[in-house]
Amino acid sequence: MRCCIVALLTVGCLWIAMSASAWELQDRPAATGEWGFRPDDGDVTVLNPPSFTWRPENDGVAYDLEVATELSFTEPVYAIEKTPWSAHCPDVSLPPGAYYWRYRAWDDTNTPSIWSTARQFEVPEEAAHFPKPSHEELLQRIPTEHPRLFFRPDDVAHLQALAAGPLESQWQRLLDQADALIDNPPDTTEPPKYPEDVEHKSEEWRRIWWGNRRHAISVADGAATLAFVYRLSGDERYGEAARDLMMAFCEWDPKGSTNYRYNDEAAMPLLYYPTRAYTWAYDIFTPEERERIQAVMAIRGEDCYNHLHGRRHLWRPFASHSNRAWHWLGEVATVFHDEIDDASTWLDFSMHVFYTCYPVWGGADGGWHEGQAYWVSYLRRFMYWDMVMQSIYDVNVFDRPFFKRTGDFGLYTCPPHTQTGAFGDQAVLSNSQRIAQFMQLLAIAADNPYWLWYAEQHGDVSPGGYFGFLSAAQGRDLQSKTPDNLPTSAVFRDVGVAALNSTLFDGRENVQVHFKSSPYGTQSHGYNANNAFLINLRGERALIRSGRRDIHGSPHHREWMWETKSDNAILVNGEGQFPHTHQALGEITHFYTSDTLDVVAGEAGDSYRPLDRWGRRILFFKPDVVLIHDVLRAPEPSTYQWLLHGEAPFEWDERSVVWEMDHGRLDIHFLTPTTLTFSQTDTFDTPPHEWAFTLDEWHFTAATSHPEQFMEFITFIRVDNADATARLEEGDGGTLVRLTMPAETAHITLSEHSFHVEMGTLEETFDDNAVCMVSE
Repeated sequence: MRCCIVALLTVGCLWIAMSASAWELQDRPAATGEWGFRPDDGDVTVLNPPSFTWRPENDGVAYDLEVATELSFTEPVYAIEKTPWSAHCPDVSLPPGAYYWRYRAWDDTNTPSIWSTARQFEVPEEAAHFPKPSHEELLQRIPTEHPRLFFRPDDVAHLQALAAGPLESQWQRLLDQADALIDNPPDTTEPPKYPEDVEHKSEEWRRIWWGNRRHAISVADGAATLAFVYRLSGDERYGEAARDLMMAFCEWDPKGSTNYRYNDEAAMPLLYYPTRAYTWAYDIFTPEERERIQAVMAIRGEDCYNHLHGRRHLWRPFASHSNRAWHWLGEVATVFHDEIDDASTWLDFSMHVFYTCYPVWGGADGGWHEGQAYWVSYLRRFMYWDMVMQSIYDVNVFDRPFFKRTGDFGLYTCPPHTQTGAFGDQAVLSNSQRIAQFMQLLAIAADNPYWLWYAEQHGDVSPGGYFGFLSAAQGRDLQSKTPDNLPTSAVFRDVGVAALNSTLFDGRENVQVHFKSSPYGTQSHGYNANNAFLINLRGERALIRSGRRDIHGSPHHREWMWETKSDNAILVNGEGQFPHTHQALGEITHFYTSDTLDVVAGEAGDSYRPLDRWGRRILFFKPDVVLIHDVLRAPEPSTYQWLLHGEAPFEWDERSVVWEMDHGRLDIHFLTPTTLTFSQTDTFDTPPHEWAFTLDEWHFTAATSHPEQFMEFITFIRVDNADATARLEEGDGGTLVRLTMPAETAHITLSEHSFHVEMGTLEETFDDNAVCMVSE
């Protein structure tokens, strides 16, 4: 009996000692700029299994994860022990139902922390199945022989047959490209470093910064093209030319002018192009040459991995460039996983990024916070990784909801023959022709006939080079379909963007209203003010987002374009929203679309320091009447400045403003308030660099005269002298706008917390207390 008591006491003491040694987690809520605990408490997941993300611990070297149907966690339905990552996606789907999850960390003394707070989530029946294969399984799927990117060794014969048959013309263009590289090889001298006295962001700095990227691509992509042609043709002339470029590249100092931290724009192409050249021309290199390439790529891969992992990308994944660097690292890791010591870890990390925090700028709706230009730029690059995932890892990324829907972002924000890309950095330079090729790639990958129709409206937009050849080699039989059965307008609530169109068929006949109120804030390249709007007429800009980037982070970029004053938005006491930050939060609260009327509303009060709320409601009576209702409430009496921007001057009388260019006219009537002071200027507080360009833009302000705590704007816009009138009347529960148009009359009752629309058979109430996302 005494032995039993001693044993029990011993066990009890051990349990007390273990409990006492368990350390505290940083289980506090996520801050802005952090990916956050996912699934968060109460989430309903769109993927099955969901990916799990938690805060990394400063002292944590490994983590345990448990998923259970009961809070006791006595019988977990899924568990993983001592993963090195602070994120995880299971390799099996979960039965639909309610679950709890928790985690704990281990420090370098092999001591566990306490368990985290348990968070509840639900997996619905309709969640898309997308488990992550285990790291071991992924490694087994990589061919033991080369090539290991975009096609496998046993695919070579099929590609050769296509080159001799149905893809002969594309193959001939590749041969011509390779012959030109042999006849006139690129300059292989190492790119220069910045002079010690160069001014950061100056014209000279930019010339070297971007010039080094172009120089690096000319050498490395030249090697990749030659290597691809060698692999399919067997002609050693191409292989030897690829080897010459690769060995010249290996003489460049990986810690020099093309180092990742020194110039990541030059460094990133030197991750993936040499990797492709290496795996496609593998047998042309001697063992000593392979070792030399491996040594260089080990340094470049380590620099990239240390940058991403060191910045805790799995928890803070919002750095723009990092969202393409991880899959370039994935290409390196795929090829060198058994030839560079750390490459297997890089692969595991890259796969964790893809499965747990990508895409960072969009959700299940398919939108892209950074706007159309960066949507195309980044996702077109991602299509290389899509090809790697399918050909090497047998994973179809288009099984995920985001990828199934993201082509709609291009279709709706930029219908065919539209000459502007709306919100987002560099979107002014984008247009439907520029995105058509990418839409074709998306259409083929997602089997979407509407996106293929979009591409066809722009002629033959098939990509060239080895990527174009490999894309065509997928050989999918897809027939296009016109979008006549689709609504003409759409909301991408995940990123807070709505695109209202009178037609999807031809931008040259379209009247388009864009609206933005983003839960991502005004960060990164999607910095436009929340509750801002744009109007395009016949595919051309009318009411615009002003300014144009001369160079990222320049004074003009920071001090004008990142500020609310550059958008069709509202200032409070002359001040705008929190600039260029995830703290300026907005939300689309209502969306409705039909053949005759679109409605979108957003809330942006949290985007301002001196504002309690700003609700903006936009009603688009297709095709030529827009009604805007703004409701603002400040903590103390304030003045308000209602802004517009255009590429032609505004003209006005007492209460009405006219803007006109060759592609259309807008008549803008301020129904209330009745006393506003109008002004405009064609200057910028901070203009672009003189060496970049000059801009002809006009900036209009309608300012209130007296400080008020509550302010309401009702603005009526007619397109091309549309036969429509608007009259204010006192109504029950608010202000009644009687809108008379040739076909019918609409009655819109506007109040602070709701608005009501009656028109024909339509009668709809939009209440601030109830989010409404419907279509007729």
